[in-house]
Amino acid sequence: MSVVHSLRHRARPLLLGVFGALSLASCQAEPSHDPSQTVDGQSQTFDGQSQTVDGLRLEYGVVDSATVAAHPRSHPEARMHEGPPSGTDHVTLAVFDAATNRRIDDAEVSLSISGPHNPGPGAGPLELMPLDGLATYGGYVSLRRPGRYLLTFRVARPGRRDDPVRAVFAYERS
Repeated sequence: MSVVHSLRHRARPLLLGVFGALSLASCQAEPSHDPSQTVDGQSQTFDGQSQTVDGLRLEYGVVDSATVAAHPRSHPEARMHEGPPSGTDHVTLAVFDAATNRRIDDAEVSLSISGPHNPGPGAGPLELMPLDGLATYGGYVSLRRPGRYLLTFRVARPGRRDDPVRAVFAYERS
């Protein structure tokens, strides 16, 4: 058997193995958008409405202020935050201890927004409010233009006022 024939005979299985490994690697699933993923202790942007960061589960919602204004005057939402300004959205954030599922009602919560025609941080602190008798944080903001907004919530618990938990959500307005 010649040296060239011997090398060709040995190279074929090696090349088939390399090709097979590359084929399998290209079929792997894309990384999941696990809401608890963090980088250097900071949350990544997440397209869902819930994520867990540093032991807190954060769930946000956005409701048009016209919907809030339609509540009867006796409804707590119609009166909160001095009533809904027209042309705004009501952003809410429920904060839970991820281990116990207990609502957190002793945090300082703030929101900053960037998005269409809103390039820098907008908004500010969110107020503690009862929503169906449960502690929730909320406030009115303007998310009126179509496009993708980044909502960055900061939740500072007692003992961690200088080191708040940070969660970034992507919100799409159509």
